[in-house]
Amino acid sequence: MVVADRVKGMLLNVSINGAPLQCETSADFSYSIEMLPATNPDQGRWRNFIPGVQTWSVTVNGNLLLRSLGADFKTLVQSAKSGEKLWLRFGTMADVTPKYAIEGYVYPTSLGLSAPVTDLASWSVTFQGLGEFQTDWDEFGMILDNNPAPAAWPLIYDANE
Repeated sequence: MVVADRVKGMLLNVSINGAPLQCETSADFSYSIEMLPATNPDQGRWRNFIPGVQTWSVTVNGNLLLRSLGADFKTLVQSAKSGEKLWLRFGTMADVTPKYAIEGYVYPTSLGLSAPVTDLASWSVTFQGLGEFQTDWDEFGMILDNNPAPAAWPLIYDANE
């Protein structure tokens, strides 16, 4: 499936150790850089900063299933209890072009389960990134699929030459 403009959220998913999270309803990636003060009082009255430590996390929400294949809330709870380091991929599904993905090792740091009386049971998990995350994307995927811009004069190919 080729995406020409804006990407719908349903075309992205989160997978853990290669298995997609089952019944995921939303996911959020967060990346921040701590800014360290670097103000020299002898150089004026404006504050100055330099980038410091970086951190990233992913929060995923989903509906609880009684049975599922691959990664689900039950397997995430077991991973959190055992302290298992997980490989997380947050990006476009395999058949979406152009592709985009954020990947890296994570620990599940916060897990929640909600059971409202009049609605579906749902879960929420926050993963804390370990070290640097990686990105993978098709930079020029759409350019290759488009026709060239019209020329001021036609290009003629002479097969006799």
